[in-house]
Amino acid sequence: MSTQMMPAQENCAECDRLWEIYTQAVMAHVKIVSRRHKAALQDDSAVLDEIEAIEAGLAQQQMKARRAIDDHEAEHEPV
Repeated sequence: MSTQMMPAQENCAECDRLWEIYTQAVMAHVKIVSRRHKAALQDDSAVLDEIEAIEAGLAQQQMKARRAIDDHEAEHEPV
């Protein structure tokens, strides 16, 4: 996976779109991790159980979005 943290090409609408999807996925994942931390501090097992499945799905979305960026950035690389 690429370690690059910014779009490979400036003015590429697809790069911008993919980075926006990734940003949204990361933000959603961070929010649920924060919610999990709060539930753990409150020893709220019902919320922790609910969050477990949600967090797994969000982590998958984040990885999928990052993979899409890497795949698209490869198209920008010279042959």
